[in-house]
Amino acid sequence: MSIKVMTLVWSKAPVQGGDLLVLLALADNADDNGNTYPGIPYIASKARMSDRNVQLCVRKMEQRGFIKIVPNGGPSGANKYKINMDLLTNLPDDFVPVKRPAGGENISPPKNLHPVKSATQGVKNDASGGEAGFTLTVIEPSEEPLNAHARTREGENISDVQGSDISPERDATKASKRDFQRLVNNWPGFSGLSLSKAEREWSALSPDEQADALAKKGPWLAMLDRQGKDHKPAPSTYLKEKLWKAVTETDRQIAERVVAAPFGKAWMTRVLALLQQAPADLPPAPAFMAKQIAEGTEIGIREQRERLARYGYPKVNFMFQQATEGKGCTVAGEELEALPEMEAVAIDSAAFHEWQAAFAEQGWPWMKLPAGVRVVWFPKGGARGSFPGTQPGRAGATPRLR
Repeated sequence: MSIKVMTLVWSKAPVQGGDLLVLLALADNADDNGNTYPGIPYIASKARMSDRNVQLCVRKMEQRGFIKIVPNGGPSGANKYKINMDLLTNLPDDFVPVKRPAGGENISPPKNLHPVKSATQGVKNDASGGEAGFTLTVIEPSEEPLNAHARTREGENISDVQGSDISPERDATKASKRDFQRLVNNWPGFSGLSLSKAEREWSALSPDEQADALAKKGPWLAMLDRQGKDHKPAPSTYLKEKLWKAVTETDRQIAERVVAAPFGKAWMTRVLALLQQAPADLPPAPAFMAKQIAEGTEIGIREQRERLARYGYPKVNFMFQQATEGKGCTVAGEELEALPEMEAVAIDSAAFHEWQAAFAEQGWPWMKLPAGVRVVWFPKGGARGSFPGTQPGRAGATPRLR
């Protein structure tokens, strides 16, 4: 992220709407020279737009000269985007939120809002003793205790407060209602249906049972998913039959989710799992390249690998982009328990380049490593053992193509 480029875009770029969002997304990932290499799906996620709209905005800004696109100019064949820093620098500061007056003097506060009529009304805001035209009124705290109205919390009716104290029983009832709402929120397949029966069952439980039912809701739903059960009992059934008691400590641990650090064991295991899935549909290739791909020529194979890496695995490309910003991914406890045996592979080692060659031959995207990363975790045994159908580093290996 370059503060320099972001500032230029915010203050000078004469664009708006989707064009501005896309340009800001590019600036957010650019270096100080305006160079950046994000994929279209990543820009779309940042700008909250569809891939098609992003492509239209990018083409429009290229035509207006705000960016230059270098096809396949980035890592793993990604497009390179060059923000036109010279053009932005020479534009006027038409979009600076607040301009100071000529000469650089501070903007004065409004005048004569509360003129002083007597010495007891306030304190003049002029240390020299002159008239400043406004006051900073000093309000002394009351010596009397706060009344029930002042103690009323946000969202609480005054009628809920009796006398000068809040009833402990009433507080407990409100907390119980809040917990019930948390329990039924986002209950699978129960949106918009009546909760009166479930609320009666909830009220029949003891406070300890209510707390246990709420804490084990997530692990219980996850347990049903692992068992392949599509139907989820209603909240009233869950409470009446006390179904949460079927949740074991192991189930709770499995349901717990943690953030896996980028380039670590769990993170790389997730990457490889996503890459083992079928790739996404690729956009149509130009006629010449489509013919080369269909005929299986060397140019066609290389082109198809690059297209797969660019478009076939948007989730992996998003993870790689997030990793450059130091962001990992969320994994479930069960994934941590199922990790294969991993080993740390030093950057620029022979094993590291073997993995990189294996990814390229499979048509998989390759990660962008930020400065400071020294090792990346991979399954133990090397790339050749993980992908027996490929021979990393050798020509003629057959990648998984579409």
